[in-house]
Amino acid sequence: MWIPFSTPSPDRSRRSRAVLPALAAVALATAAPAAAQQVVFDPRNHLENALQAARQLESLANEARSLAASPYSHLTGSHQSLRDMAELARTVRGVASSVSGLERQFESLYPDDLTGTDALRLLEQSEARTANARRTAEDLARTAAELERLGAGRTGRIAGALGASQAAQGQTAAVQSTNQLLAVLAEDLAALRTIMLAQSRLMAEATARDAADRASGDEARRRRWGATGSTPTAPAFDPFSRARD
Repeated sequence: MWIPFSTPSPDRSRRSRAVLPALAAVALATAAPAAAQQVVFDPRNHLENALQAARQLESLANEARSLAASPYSHLTGSHQSLRDMAELARTVRGVASSVSGLERQFESLYPDDLTGTDALRLLEQSEARTANARRTAEDLARTAAELERLGAGRTGRIAGALGASQAAQGQTAAVQSTNQLLAVLAEDLAALRTIMLAQSRLMAEATARDAADRASGDEARRRRWGATGSTPTAPAFDPFSRARD
């Protein structure tokens, strides 16, 4: 059986070889713009990004300044001052500063009932009250002198807190400076409370001592004038034997 077939002619082969380079050139020309579009620089977009980053950095810097702590602090001095004031109340030597101590002192030195108390005991109580009054007055004077010493340190702390408040650059530093001023105010209030307590003890001692002294004197007079009178015994000699002489 015969099968027909065709053999390409020489002219057709030459035309094919001429078309292939042309197609390749067209493909390269078509792909070149697509590749060039991947490297596009937009100045306006770049500038906006740079401005946004600068604003973010400025915001972070402002926040850091706002949160910056104050370099000044006198809290250690304030704590020590408050401890010294509390120690004054614990070291009193006159009228006690505790309820239990007051109860013991009043029972011993300022009793309500003097029935059955002998004259010697009344004298001892009076002397003890006088000594206690002196110690209470000394407590008040010592408290005033110590508070005066502590007050000298508060002047420097107020000046430091005011200077730190004026130089504060952020909200946190300003708040801390204000708190330190409040700490000095707390010291002043504690000093006022301490001196008032000392004065109250002195006034209470004076009032109780006056009442106890009056009660002791009344008891002594009652015993003196309430004693039963007796007729004196006649002497063994005649006191008028030489009266006529």
